[in-house]
Parts: sequence; C-alpha cells; structure tokens
Amino acid sequence: MTFKRDSDLNHWKDDPIKSITILKKYVVDGRDVNNFEIRQYTHQCSYQKNHTVYTIYLETNDSKIETKYNQGTQMRENNIESIAQCITNLIGINSTINRLLIELDNS
Repeated sequence: MTFKRDSDLNHWKDDPIKSITILKKYVVDGRDVNNFEIRQYTHQCSYQKNHTVYTIYLETNDSKIETKYNQGTQMRENNIESIAQCITNLIGINSTINRLLIELDNS
C-alpha cells in the first residue's frame, strides 16, 4: 500500500493526539474510501512554543494520503471539532476527498 504524506509533516512523528473520523466505507466517483479523518498533532520544539498541526487523512483500498490542513502556535479557536464541522458543513466532504484523490493520482 502506498502512503503519501506531506514532507513537512516529518516534524510530527508520533501518533496524533486526537482524530475525528468523518467517513468510513464510502464510494466517491467509483473509488472506495475506507477511512477519511481529521488528525491533530501537537509538538514542542526548542524554537517555538507548543504548536499544532491539523491534517486530513484518506485511505483507499490501495493507498493512503495525509496532508496538512492547518497549522499554528495559537490554535485554540481553530480546534479539531470546528475543522471537522467546516469540512462536513461548508467545504464539502466530496470536494475534499476528490482533492486528495487527485493528489494521489498525480503522485
């Protein structure tokens, strides 16, 4: 199984501290989506305060992709629940998944 991950996410090596599953076992444009979720990683490095990155993760039958969605040191108002709500209510699940599938196809 291929796993494509943004190179700048190498800074966050541990498991996510929190994740919210948006969809499981779903079909988009004839492709099986096994898992689609938002993940939250927090890290403290010597140069910054605790900083957080939110990612979107997609798993199909033959590949996985994780890409950065939002990042910063002051993320209190931009928490994982509001990001999940934004994707499900405003941006649209299908458009976000299609963007990730296009990214996988281009790799």
